[in-house]
Amino acid sequence: PSLPSQGSAPFLGTSSVLMASIKYGYFIQTLNFFMNGKTRQVFSLLIIFSVAFLMVFFIRKSPQASDLISKLKGEKAENGHRAEIYDLQDQPSIDVSDVEILQAINRESATLVEAVLPSVVSIDTAGVKKLKVRNAFGQTQLFSKNVEGQGSGVIVTKQGHVLTNFHVVQDQLEFKLTFSDGSEQTANFIGADPRADIAVLKINGKGPFQPLKFGNSTDLKVGHLVFALGSPFGLGESVTDGRVSAKKRSFNDSDVDLIQTSAAINPGNSGGPLVNTKGEIIGINSRIYSTDEENPGFQGISFAIPSNDALKSLEDILSRGKAIRGYLGIGLANVRIRANKGSQIQGVKVTGLIPNSPAMQSGLLENDIIINYNDEKITNMKNLIRNIQRSKVGNIVPITVMRKGQTIHLNATIGDADNFINQRSALSSQEKPEIDTKAVLEAVGLYVRNPSAQELAQGLEGVIVTKINPNSTLSDKLRPGDVIRAINGMYARNSESFLTELAHSVPIQNTEIYVLRDQLEMRITLLRLK
Repeated sequence: PSLPSQGSAPFLGTSSVLMASIKYGYFIQTLNFFMNGKTRQVFSLLIIFSVAFLMVFFIRKSPQASDLISKLKGEKAENGHRAEIYDLQDQPSIDVSDVEILQAINRESATLVEAVLPSVVSIDTAGVKKLKVRNAFGQTQLFSKNVEGQGSGVIVTKQGHVLTNFHVVQDQLEFKLTFSDGSEQTANFIGADPRADIAVLKINGKGPFQPLKFGNSTDLKVGHLVFALGSPFGLGESVTDGRVSAKKRSFNDSDVDLIQTSAAINPGNSGGPLVNTKGEIIGINSRIYSTDEENPGFQGISFAIPSNDALKSLEDILSRGKAIRGYLGIGLANVRIRANKGSQIQGVKVTGLIPNSPAMQSGLLENDIIINYNDEKITNMKNLIRNIQRSKVGNIVPITVMRKGQTIHLNATIGDADNFINQRSALSSQEKPEIDTKAVLEAVGLYVRNPSAQELAQGLEGVIVTKINPNSTLSDKLRPGDVIRAINGMYARNSESFLTELAHSVPIQNTEIYVLRDQLEMRITLLRLK
């Protein structure tokens, strides 16, 4: 009975060996298949590729392996930092021959600046400023305060005269000039034209001095390239460039129309030259537009005094020690007249003439409409006043007027505005030796203020009415916000000069004021106070 069970084991063992042999045979056949011929080559390449891939992966991921390679290449780590492998570009991104004009502009700009800089100086000032302070009892006390300032200037004569801004040297006693080569000289004050913001210094030294030539600012066009030179924030000679953005920008505190430019100007640039592409003075940098009055800085808009106006102030100061303003002696008002075919002509109406004035001697009559002055078209009162003021005293200028529909050509000899003011002041003193200014202004009941910096930048000119007393004769004629442009034909420069003229005029004569309200101009007569 046990035989079958005993014989089953040898049978099963033999079967397993047989099956293993069969499987092994299949494996050998499969291996031989892969190891024969082209297949063997492919298989070998796969193995080599896999090994190479694993080696690269190991090197990239292993700092030790990377350090080993660096050591083999002779690279040393400093402070634990492994040196990086890098290659720099050795050729420009563009063919230089494709930008030859830009290369030429660079060379020429550098040449121009190199030639101009020796004529530009940095100005350090020191002086004493008088301050008025009211105490708790309403009394005014005068204090002295030591002040220092900084600005720029430009040498304009072979004798060493330096042109700068009046606001740079105002209330200053000592002037130290620093040149582009680092040398220093002191200078003396010669004279100033405050209404043009121009002042003249003279260097204390033998020279030789290298002055810059004046260019003709009337030839300047919007879009022209200009360079501003100076010492912003006292850093030393600096150069910026830009374009002429606009011309004839008007400000209430200036008798000249300014050039607007995009060349960067900052505190310290004041008084430095604005030059054209010939290296000629085309303007004197004077101010910037900034919304931050406490910490002003360049915001893309800066202004310069035109070279023609600066040159006139220079010549006046050097010849007579002060600025000279032209004068005709007429009252003015803006008008529009209807011409042929319904078209309109803008002009300035003569509203009055001063006895024995250059205007009266020229043949001008009241109600004449001036449309051309010294071969320049006249469109408004401001334009005419500034042209008259800039005219050289003694010159004969042609004037074209419309009179009762006819065109009349006249010639006027320009007078001296200072002589007129002095004569008028003397006359006023004779007619009324003592004038209680405060009492007169209280009787008139008119209060005004100067425009803000932002209003000035927007071109507002004149003084602004802030209040009119209810019992004033002007209460039904003026209102707060009105802009008073002129009084008795004289431009209202600021609140102080306007109120002074008003106080001296109303006690002795009827007084005319010219008012702008919502783009509408009016002439208002204030009757003489009795």
